Amino acid sequence: MIAKDPKPSMEGGLAKTRRMGPVLALLVCFLVIVLDGFNTTSISFVVPRLAHEWHLAPALFTTVFVATNIGAAIGFMISGPLAQRFGHRCIGVASVVLFAGSTLVTAYASNIASLSVMRLAATVGLGAALPIAITAAAGIIGAKHKVAASLLVTTGMSVGAVAGGMTGGPLMSHFGWQSIFVTGGVLPFLLVVAFFRILPARSPVVANAAAVRASNPLKALFENGLGAYTCLLWLFSFLIFMDVYALLFWVPTLLVDFGFSADHASVGMAAFSIGGLSGNVLMTLAVTMMTLAGRLRVKSALVVGLLLVIISVGSLSQVAVTPAIVLLCIGVIGAGLVNGIMGQTALAVAFYPPEIRATGVGWGHAIGRVGSFVGPAIGGGLLSLGWPVREILLTSVAPAGAAILVLGALSLVGRRAVQKFPDSAVAEN
Repeated sequence: MIAKDPKPSMEGGLAKTRRMGPVLALLVCFLVIVLDGFNTTSISFVVPRLAHEWHLAPALFTTVFVATNIGAAIGFMISGPLAQRFGHRCIGVASVVLFAGSTLVTAYASNIASLSVMRLAATVGLGAALPIAITAAAGIIGAKHKVAASLLVTTGMSVGAVAGGMTGGPLMSHFGWQSIFVTGGVLPFLLVVAFFRILPARSPVVANAAAVRASNPLKALFENGLGAYTCLLWLFSFLIFMDVYALLFWVPTLLVDFGFSADHASVGMAAFSIGGLSGNVLMTLAVTMMTLAGRLRVKSALVVGLLLVIISVGSLSQVAVTPAIVLLCIGVIGAGLVNGIMGQTALAVAFYPPEIRATGVGWGHAIGRVGSFVGPAIGGGLLSLGWPVREILLTSVAPAGAAILVLGALSLVGRRAVQKFPDSAVAEN
């Protein structure tokens, strides 16, 4: 059944966290996810440099990107079940060591095959570390603030991506492409001891844990009234990731049609990322204020963001606008869609009991990764068919609109869950 969150000291089992201090413990989780975001996106700005130095066509690096996505999906899927069996501390630290060590070794890659293998190993660790860090953050300051805490640390993904974009160029110019992976590999090792201290040695245990046994955490996501919500949450994640990655991959190409030169079209990526980070910060502040006011409405905030996405896409596709307005609209789109990724994480944290929370968060991201393949593929297919750029852009309205409908369905299912299990608070989100 949907479990009532236990007392803060029981949910996290984090005696060492309390001695360290909740703010410092949250900072450690945040920094782990910042480095996760830095390492996940680093390959995107290293590949052009490698293609030049290795005298290879950029298209040949497709296997590297595929390996990156597959590795992350594997990490997301295995993180929760392994943490449930071997403990969050063991798997969390192992995940950080895996992605740090594999990233460091990537600096010695000499061909596409070795680069692909190293990225696969690194992103398995990156994908596994994310749900554990988010789950740890949710348990650090108690059940009342778990959603705000999860949103706060998840913002680290955007911070890491922006930091990578800002520092990647100077690092490669002065120290070569290897410096990106050396930096991304060394820094996580500095957090291992602190991360070890804040993670519980054993998985969180609640009073009615027998209802959701650790033998099969994935199966538990569909039992005892959880199934309908899980399916809808996965659908929401799929739709959001599909839109995010379709636009992230193709915005630089589409911007040429809006009057940007090929050399300056990459500013669209920067506008999208900065918009996403700004939206993350605003979302976290809004949720914190709503939590303090006693009225948490994550789904309502997500609906507003998606409506702004639809309005911005419609403006770009139907109205002649200046380059400055184009970048502003792209920033708003980034804010609304990236907030959707944060939002599906927050909804998983709010809904699932502590003992399967990491599994719920991880599988939500894993299903989203499927959308990250589908979205860019659809965009590429439409381009190959000769569709006008503005019409291709307009197609992104469909997943955003469908995501709003799914949020409505999640609210209905959440209310029914509360009627069936009065101790649950899922409808409040």
